[in-house]
Amino acid sequence: MKTVSILSALFGLTLAQYDTYSAPFRLVLSSDDPTLNNTALGACHEGAAVEGLCKTNQTTSDPPTFYTTFYQATSSNSGSTYDTPSILYYNLTISSGTQIPSAMRFSQDYTSDVAIPLFMPGNSTYTPVYVDQDCEELYIPRRVDDSVSPPNPLAPPEKVKSWYVCLTKEAYEYYTLVWHVGGRGSPANPSCEEVQVRRVFT
Repeated sequence: MKTVSILSALFGLTLAQYDTYSAPFRLVLSSDDPTLNNTALGACHEGAAVEGLCKTNQTTSDPPTFYTTFYQATSSNSGSTYDTPSILYYNLTISSGTQIPSAMRFSQDYTSDVAIPLFMPGNSTYTPVYVDQDCEELYIPRRVDDSVSPPNPLAPPEKVKSWYVCLTKEAYEYYTLVWHVGGRGSPANPSCEEVQVRRVFT
């Protein structure tokens, strides 16, 4: 319990600027692949208190479950949960029944062109994501186009939605959500299928 209290305190301090919490939602895929389209992502074990985002067979017509339920934290100063930086998090339930908020951050092997979203307890490190107001899809803004020289600042930023589901091996072999770093072309991993990730409130 002491460890949980310390984690909660650290979580609260880190979230000082992310003080508005959303209602629960699922992360639902849109894809040309019928085995992925309209299915929800679910938390899956990637190590001690570490969760990835795996494909499931759950759809929006199924009742939500704890492992397909996620939350979002944004700043109250933004006045909206749309097109603003936010922290995606999952409540990890431990053996005592206590829930530990776990923030999402990208994990990348620098020899790979994809990053794997992972949830870890606390919020000292996280990767901010944004929600497109037009379609509820998750994205990360590109503020500078470095495919040209000199690099070209983008105003407004480009909404990059470089999400794929691929067979990966972080700790275990799963089909997981990944982010294609750079957002141009396709990942080298031949198993990857392009997807969009929608926020669907439960």
